[in-house]
Amino acid sequence: MQPLALEKKTETLLNEIVYPLLKNFPQAEKYCLCQEIKQAFYRIIRNVMIYSSLKDGRLQYLKQVDSDLKLLLVLFGVAREQKYITEKKAHELQNKISELGRMTGGLIKNCTAQTPIRR
Repeated sequence: MQPLALEKKTETLLNEIVYPLLKNFPQAEKYCLCQEIKQAFYRIIRNVMIYSSLKDGRLQYLKQVDSDLKLLLVLFGVAREQKYITEKKAHELQNKISELGRMTGGLIKNCTAQTPIRR
């Protein structure tokens, strides 16, 4: 079941890589950049859970997940530019977020294929 896998991979990324990384951010960013990154992860997990529990109107939640993944790429790009994370760590995060994006894209494609076209 792919939604569950997407949720688990997101939780793992958050717990094992992102949280330890955010501890090294400057104090000035704890309630700005760090908070925004954590909130984006929480929204992704929440939207995947909602997607999994619904039968109709599911596509909008996947689109929300996709937009939050794009936001995370931008936020980690800002962190890299500000030298809060290394180039290597930024590349690793980009790869992991891209993997989540591919999984989300597959779910979106599957969801749109199942939705009948109304005329």
